[in-house]
Amino acid sequence: MEQWNNVELTNMSKKSYTLNHAYDAAEKLNKENTAKSSNGNGTSADESAAADGDLLKPGSDVRPKVEPEDVESLLRRLYGITISEVKEIVAYDDRNFFVKEDSNVKNPLIVTHCPQGYVLKILNSLDSKKEDFVDAQNQMLLYLGKHSVKCPRPVANATGKYYSVERLNGNSNVVRLLEFIPGEIFHQVPVTKHLLYRSGEYLARLDRALKNFNHQAYETHKTLWMLQSVPELRQFLYVVKDQELRLICDEVIDAFEAKVLSQLPSMEHQIIHGDFNEQNIVVEQVPNQTEYTIKGVIDFGDTSKSPLIFEIGIALTYMILQANDLANGGIFLSGYTSLNPIENSELALLKYCVAARLVQSLVMGLYTHTLHPTNEYLLVTQEKGWKLLQKLWRESLGDIDELWASTGHQYLTQSNK
Repeated sequence: MEQWNNVELTNMSKKSYTLNHAYDAAEKLNKENTAKSSNGNGTSADESAAADGDLLKPGSDVRPKVEPEDVESLLRRLYGITISEVKEIVAYDDRNFFVKEDSNVKNPLIVTHCPQGYVLKILNSLDSKKEDFVDAQNQMLLYLGKHSVKCPRPVANATGKYYSVERLNGNSNVVRLLEFIPGEIFHQVPVTKHLLYRSGEYLARLDRALKNFNHQAYETHKTLWMLQSVPELRQFLYVVKDQELRLICDEVIDAFEAKVLSQLPSMEHQIIHGDFNEQNIVVEQVPNQTEYTIKGVIDFGDTSKSPLIFEIGIALTYMILQANDLANGGIFLSGYTSLNPIENSELALLKYCVAARLVQSLVMGLYTHTLHPTNEYLLVTQEKGWKLLQKLWRESLGDIDELWASTGHQYLTQSNK
């Protein structure tokens, strides 16, 4: 099994050939997509607003059913790309493919070529129903690119649109192409205090940039991965076989409802990334140093309009998991608040947000693994995650606020960052 940015890849095919037939992709795509559901600009013939019915339900398998030949066909028909190499990137419930163009074939459909390659994203059948949200993601990526945030740039297809809806093996799936960002992924490099601090700073800059971005789709968009949806996890708890762990999950959900969700109306809301984790952060080495810094961020599929404190709580969860140390979460927090201060009343809610995200990740990982037992990526947080949840909830909950504050302060006073 090959590795790309330390993400497991399935090597599907390597091809090199020339395009030897008349090719008018734009005309062909227009004809083939006339009967399909979308024109790719954020509106659809059967547009459905996000509602509770759009949340994942137990027993649902929404993962796209895609064969290797489908990928090659989509790339040639939608983007005029003749591939030299295509590899699948292991993902949660979408299908993502790293592709490179055949340099021997001219492709007039893409004006600005990306020599590092592209990522073809085929969305799951549930998210594919939310075309307005797909448009929102594309607009966000374009917006952030103009505000000095390194993120994947969407590539227009043959009709000039940033996505299309394709019929694939009986299901309708949104298809997009994004430019690939080269670099190493956060979880591939040593997690130092310096990197934790810089990660906090970077997320703060990202949130400050997003503060002025708006799109109508976010007013109604809901998913099971938003922290607002944590109470919905109760219907999936049957996958947790250990009774003590299931009891902790129940307690966390109850406490999160009572102490956090009850205060939603008074919280500061904005559009957030919603999944700033070790798999979605691209890093690069600082010149002439052993340390790393943040280069960019990927995967905007969990963006939402949510309380800003949820953004911090989600990111803090993954930083602690990577550092394998509850205390060092305070260093990440000090980096974030150095650029984007947070009210003490909301900082006091972070421990419940971290516990809720742990439950969310652990339970949904177990559930999705029952549907796809060969996808070990779904269990990446299980071993460390359950241990961290138990330590936080049973041992450290009463002292964690002070621990994070003192650890952050100590780092700031004893280092030059």
